[in-house]
Amino acid sequence: MTSDTRSRLLREGQRLFAVDGIRGASVRDITRAADANLGAITYHFGTKEALYDAVVESVFAQLAERVETAARRPVSGPDRVRAVVGALFAFFRETPETPRLVLHQVLAGDGIPPVVRPYIRRNLAAIAQVVEEGRARGEFRPVDPTLVAFTIVSQSIWFAIVGREILGVPGLLPDLGDRVEGHVVDIVTRFLEEG
Repeated sequence: MTSDTRSRLLREGQRLFAVDGIRGASVRDITRAADANLGAITYHFGTKEALYDAVVESVFAQLAERVETAARRPVSGPDRVRAVVGALFAFFRETPETPRLVLHQVLAGDGIPPVVRPYIRRNLAAIAQVVEEGRARGEFRPVDPTLVAFTIVSQSIWFAIVGREILGVPGLLPDLGDRVEGHVVDIVTRFLEEG
């Protein structure tokens, strides 16, 4: 039963932190939503801040694992880029609240939570390695692999942040997410391959 309570706190914490940020989501709101007693966060995590860290670390660890798995695929450079972009877009489709979990902190002037930084670095390093290996095999022209990694990550995050609002606008096609993903792949691979 204890691990079930912990899981519910993580799940509801993730949902409420994404909506209200760490400052706006109260212990009372989280424990009420998790159907747990008021002391459950203290018992399982110590503090609300520690719960927040556990939430964002779990989410960003999953994302890093997906990106690294896609980056290790034994395929051509362009296909690895496609796999990485696909992994990012799929993850954000499944967990659209992920960017908002840290966006509240960034907008409040607190920056990216320290516990998340290693996972962001892992994502960037995995993508940069795809580009570097593609360059070494002659599949890609000489470019800065880190800047390409930032471009790929920023495009997927930007769409995850505003995608829901865009998709809700009358007249836009329901497959816009797939089209944006394809567009990012097309732009990045053309840029990398043009010499």
